[in-house]
Amino acid sequence: MSTLHVSAGDRTWSFDEPRVVTIGRDAGADILLTAPSASRRHAELRSDGSGWVLVDVGSSGGTFLQGNRVTEVRLNGPIVVRCGGVNGEELTLTPAAAPRPVAPAPVMPPPALEQTMLPGAVGPVGPGPGGAPGFGGGPGLLVRAGGTSRRFPPGVVVRIGRDPGNEVVIDDPSVSRLHGVVEGRPDGWWYVDRSSAGTFLEEDRVTQRRLEDPTTLMLGHPTAGAEVEVVPIVAAGAAQKSIAKKKRRRTAAVVGGVVAALVLAGGGVTAAVLLGDDESGGGGGPSETAGLSTQELDRAKLASVLIIAVDDSGDPLYTGSGTIISEDGLILTNAHVGKPSAPGQLPPSDDPAGLLVALTSAEDDKPAAPSYTAEAIVADGVLDLAVLRITADADGKEIDEQDLDLPTPVPLGDSDDLRTGDELTALGFPAVAHVASGDGLDRALTVTRGVVSTFLTEAAVPGNRAWIDSDIRIGSGNSGGASINDDGELVGVNSAVVTEATIGDSGEGGAFTGGSARIRPVNLSGDIVQIAQDGGDPDYVSPYLDDLPEPPADPMGQATASPAGWSADGNSDCSTTSTLDDPQVLSGVVLPTTLYAHFAVSGLPDGTPFTIELYNPAGELLGSLDGAWDLGSDDVCAAVSLDVPEGLAGAVAVLVIDDSSIRNPVLFG
Repeated sequence: MSTLHVSAGDRTWSFDEPRVVTIGRDAGADILLTAPSASRRHAELRSDGSGWVLVDVGSSGGTFLQGNRVTEVRLNGPIVVRCGGVNGEELTLTPAAAPRPVAPAPVMPPPALEQTMLPGAVGPVGPGPGGAPGFGGGPGLLVRAGGTSRRFPPGVVVRIGRDPGNEVVIDDPSVSRLHGVVEGRPDGWWYVDRSSAGTFLEEDRVTQRRLEDPTTLMLGHPTAGAEVEVVPIVAAGAAQKSIAKKKRRRTAAVVGGVVAALVLAGGGVTAAVLLGDDESGGGGGPSETAGLSTQELDRAKLASVLIIAVDDSGDPLYTGSGTIISEDGLILTNAHVGKPSAPGQLPPSDDPAGLLVALTSAEDDKPAAPSYTAEAIVADGVLDLAVLRITADADGKEIDEQDLDLPTPVPLGDSDDLRTGDELTALGFPAVAHVASGDGLDRALTVTRGVVSTFLTEAAVPGNRAWIDSDIRIGSGNSGGASINDDGELVGVNSAVVTEATIGDSGEGGAFTGGSARIRPVNLSGDIVQIAQDGGDPDYVSPYLDDLPEPPADPMGQATASPAGWSADGNSDCSTTSTLDDPQVLSGVVLPTTLYAHFAVSGLPDGTPFTIELYNPAGELLGSLDGAWDLGSDDVCAAVSLDVPEGLAGAVAVLVIDDSSIRNPVLFG
C-alpha cells in the first residue's frame, strides 16, 4: 500500500491506497478547490494497484501539467498540476514509494538438480531511475531520435521533449518542453502524450498507446514534426516471429494488388480462384491484420445515414447523423436529432415536421442523397438517444419494410468492454467538413479516429460510464453518428464536443472543436432499442427524468450578458464592444482558422442551459452546440473557440440563454 500526499497552499492531505480521491468545488469533494475556473467535479486521484493516477473527469477549465492540458497522468514522482485556467488552483502531488519488499533467503536446490533462471524473471520490485517505481520484468526499451539511440531498463519512465532534464531531449520547435512519456506498466510499455500540439501515428492523433512493436511517432505535426522511434526490446525469437509476420502481410498486400488488377483486366472468376486457393499462408485476409478491417469499416460507412430535419414546407431546419441497426429500417441517433421534444432534453424544442434519411454512397467523395423518410418511435431525452424507423420514401409515399433497399446493419457491441486507450472510429456528417458546400446539405460521410480518453459520470445517469470521453474530431452534424470499435461494432453514439481551448477559464466547447468528444455508450441504449424492436413507444419517458437536476428558473432575470468582441488568441478582458450596427473589424485573419468570440456574463446560475450558434453574414446557420453553464455566478469573460471556414467576410456568434440572444458580430479586415 502506498500513500499520496497532496498540498495546496497551506492545506495538506494524505490518502492511502486503495481508494478514489475526488477533487473539485463541490462541498463533498475530498480536496476542495476554491478557484472559480475549477469545476465542481474536476478530477480524481485513483489507485490502480500499481500506483496513483490523476484523471481529469471532464472538467470545463481543464487540468494542466507544465502548461500542457492533460486528461490522465500517472504519478511516478512529485508533480505540480493546475486545476482550471490561468487563474486556477495548483496542487502538489507527492506519491510516497511503497516499502521495498524484503527478498526471502534463497532456497538452495538439491545438489543433483541444476538451478534454472527463467527468462525475464526478476527479484523484488524497486525504484527505477529518477525515483520512478519500476515494475520489473518485461522488455527493455530502445528510443531513437535525432540520430541517437538510448536504451532503458524495464519499468522506468522515459520523458521526451525539449527540456534538457528529459531522458530523451529533442531540440525541435515543434516539440513541447515535455511532449510525451513512455512508461512501463504491468502490461508493458505505454506512450502517453503530454503536449498541446499532439503526437501522431501516421494520420491519427495519439493520446496514449500501448507499444507492442517498433513504433514511429511524429511529435507536433503528422508530417512535419520531429520523428521518434520507440522499440520494446523483446527476445530475439519473438522479434524474428514479428518480422516474419510482417513479411507475410507485405506479401499478402502484393498478392491482393495483383488480384485487383486481374479483376479489372479479366473479370472476377480468376480473381476468386486466386483468393480462395492460396495455400501459401500469404493470402493475408482480414483475420491476419489486427484492428479494424476494410470490410468492417465499409459496412459501418454504408450503414451511416445523414438525417435532415425539415419544416412543414419541406425546408431544412438542421441536420444530424444516425446508424442503421436493423434490416427493417431501425436507425439509432440522438434525441436532439430525432425527437428534441423528448422529456429531459435541455433545452427542449419542438419536433421537426419530418426527417429525411440520406444513404451514404459507396463512392467516398459522392454526397449522400435523401432516399427515405423516418419517424422517431422511441426516445430517451435524458440519455439523448432515440430510435427512428423508416416509414416512407423521400417523397413521403409509404413503403413496406420488405421493399427497403438498405445496407447491412452495424451490429451493437459491448461498451463495457472498452478500456482507456482503445481506438475508436467516428462516422457522421459534420457541418465543419462541408460548411462551404452550397446549401450545406450535399455532404459526404466523414470518418475520424481517436482513442478512449476516460469515462465520465452524469448526475442523473447511473454507473460510472455515463459518457465515453475521446479525442476524436467531431463537430456539429456528427450528432447521432456511430463510434465503432476495432471489430466494427457500434459502441457509442456521438453526442457533443468540448473544446481544448477555453471560454475564459472554463474550457467549454465551441460549435466546431477538435478537443474532447462526448460519446454516449451504446449499452445505455439497450432499453429503447428493445422497445423499438417490439414496435416502439412514442410516449416513452426516461426512467432517469426524476433524477435530472432542475434548471434555474428565469436565469436572465438575475443575470446579464453582452457581446465583447473577438480575438485570434483567446486573450481578452471583455473591454471590446461589437454590435450589429458597429461590428468589430479583426485584421490579419487568414481563413480557415480558429478564432474566439468573447461574452461578458454576470450572475448566471450554474446549470443554466445555453446554446452557442455561428452564422455567416447572410444569416445562415453554420453550426451550434448546446451546453450547461458551469462557471459560477461571478463576473466572467467567456471566450468561445470557433473554427471559422474560408470564404467568409465576417461572422456572427450568438449566445442563446432562455429567450435571450446575445449577438457578437465580426468583420475580417
